[in-house]
Amino acid sequence: MNVNKLFSLIFVCFFCANSLWSQFLSNYYDTLSLKQEVIIDGNIEYFSSGIEKDIISKFYRGGFVSSEMKNSSYDKHSGVNRFGGLAQGDIEYRNYNLNLFKKKSWGLVVKGGYGSIGSALYSKDAFGMLMYGNERYRGETIDLSGSNMTFVSYQKIGVGFIDPVSKSNVSLNFYNISDRFYGHFRDVEITQDLLGDTLNFMLKGEFSSKQNKKFNQGFGVGFDLDFTLPISYGQEKTAFIQFQMENVGFGYLYEKQKVYDVDTSFSFAGFQLSDLVGDDVIFNDGSNVMDTLGIRSTEKTKTFMLPGFIQIGKIIDAASVKKIQSFYGLRLYPTLIYSPFVYAGIDYHPSKWINIGASASYGGFGKFKGGLYSSIRFNNYSIGFGTENIVGFFSKKAMGESILIKLRWAI
Repeated sequence: MNVNKLFSLIFVCFFCANSLWSQFLSNYYDTLSLKQEVIIDGNIEYFSSGIEKDIISKFYRGGFVSSEMKNSSYDKHSGVNRFGGLAQGDIEYRNYNLNLFKKKSWGLVVKGGYGSIGSALYSKDAFGMLMYGNERYRGETIDLSGSNMTFVSYQKIGVGFIDPVSKSNVSLNFYNISDRFYGHFRDVEITQDLLGDTLNFMLKGEFSSKQNKKFNQGFGVGFDLDFTLPISYGQEKTAFIQFQMENVGFGYLYEKQKVYDVDTSFSFAGFQLSDLVGDDVIFNDGSNVMDTLGIRSTEKTKTFMLPGFIQIGKIIDAASVKKIQSFYGLRLYPTLIYSPFVYAGIDYHPSKWINIGASASYGGFGKFKGGLYSSIRFNNYSIGFGTENIVGFFSKKAMGESILIKLRWAI
């Protein structure tokens, strides 16, 4: 192991964190009495069920994609595959002493944040076409049916109330929608002859995207909910079950989106490059090529569900004297191409100031992953980093990368 990899391992093991009340593994239940609190967290991650990190990194770091890299990822693809990624950041202020209601000592929550999240569902042939082109598919039918893709970028502000003891809270959020793309291809088949000079297309589907570069494409309304329920079991034992919902709501795009609806079959025989590019490209509204191919273009406003998630699971009891505790749960993104994500792990508390843990998970945008985290607390401060895919730090064969960060200041 070289020095850089050794440093990365030490860095992850001792400074990766999932501090209090994060959506990530693992969460803590803490009834410590506080007056005010500021929490800052962020994460960047992507996962795939078939594309190795070695290829994905070339798209944002640059470099050459070799035949060996293509073949290795291609062999890992099944009939249906997923890819997804997100970048998110939030800052949250909590005041536990405001007593917003006379009969209940609820405090105040104010938050702001941003998020960009996208996902895709695609066939093995789609990856093959992207990596190899149509040359290797001579005399065959390329099936791209069932492909889906979606992308949303937003900014939000929210206000709500919080229980000062359990830290359960709820907030109403308002969103600026800055970008959205959507595509659904129900039936897509491409057949070519052995010579490769005749192509038959069958296309059925639709996709939409914004028409301008305005920062404000629309608005949204949603809510966040974090509720913890103690459950007794065994001989005076208690488990804390946390239920979370975040960014659950609706968005409305009042800037009209360009929507293309495709339901057509057509053939190209002996065509040249000039037939497909230039002034009469397929998606040029000024030409009649779209009408000839059965592609209809309209402009529409859109209403859609925000990319919210739901998570339920057992969390860590911060007040427990146990050195080792377990955590586990289930996470769902109902509006994304995201399979049920199940996770489980162990939290180790060697001293008052340190928590270290490891997790295993399956689902989401990818398949099996292993995570690692730790948190370090300095009186009223805590800091740390974490990952849900530790293999992504070291191996080019990993199916994604993940890094999480959280800072906390309490009074």
